[in-house]
Amino acid sequence: MNSIVAKADTIASNPWFVIIGALCSIFGFFWLLYDKISENITFLSTITFTVSLLSLFIAFFYSIRVRSHNMALQDIYESISEINEIYRDTLKALFSGQDPITDAATLLEEEKNTLSAVCERIENIYSRLIKRHCMVTVKLLIEENQRSYAIMLTRSEKKSSRERGPRNRYEVGTGANIAFDKATMKRNGKKSSHYHSSDLSKEGNEYSNQRQNYMEFYRNVLVVPIRATNVGEEGTDHEFDNIGFLCIDTNSTNRINDGYHLHMLTSLSNQMYNFMSLMRGKYTVLVD
Repeated sequence: MNSIVAKADTIASNPWFVIIGALCSIFGFFWLLYDKISENITFLSTITFTVSLLSLFIAFFYSIRVRSHNMALQDIYESISEINEIYRDTLKALFSGQDPITDAATLLEEEKNTLSAVCERIENIYSRLIKRHCMVTVKLLIEENQRSYAIMLTRSEKKSSRERGPRNRYEVGTGANIAFDKATMKRNGKKSSHYHSSDLSKEGNEYSNQRQNYMEFYRNVLVVPIRATNVGEEGTDHEFDNIGFLCIDTNSTNRINDGYHLHMLTSLSNQMYNFMSLMRGKYTVLVD
């Protein structure tokens, strides 16, 4: 979807477009009827009625699309419910009872398997909303030699073609990967921390990515951090506990937005942070 079509879609989906189209059609009809009764049909009245009628048909068409979109929004709650059940059942199986799992390697493997299943559900949610295939990826943020890197933990598609060749490590905070650099900022304008591009081909020199030929895989991207605020560290270099990134992308342009799509992905990343913190022993629960 190019930018012009995307803007036209936004205008046509606006309720005011339907109202104005209907009023113009009524006005055009009575104008044409008046001219016919007075036997003085003008070219202008005919054109006005035709154009207004066409706009009304467009409005009706888009009202059907809006209804379809609303139905998709209702359907995604099934996937959201499944995500909650996956987290709940995993935590209960591992930590309930008299013999909870404490082996770090086992917990990390279970964490990866769980997040893989969650990514599949997130992909299902966004594919329904944008009506295009998309990919969801969880990347871990690691520290080596006083530098930060993002590495792939899991994604919604197993054995993806993106994983061929050596495992990539993406530098964070060096300018080599703008998406991760911007997603780690405290905020992005008035919105929560994220990186969004509707069409990477239009970013020019403002975008950088260490993945070779990245536009063969995606053009429309949204990245949010998986993190929480360290209480008492606000305003310092250690303000956030960054675990990684939750990313979604698609090869189509102008599909994933930085509006409610962003709010949904941020909510899912916050949920993911709590699960990963429990699995990694960051939370301690003391009960008398």
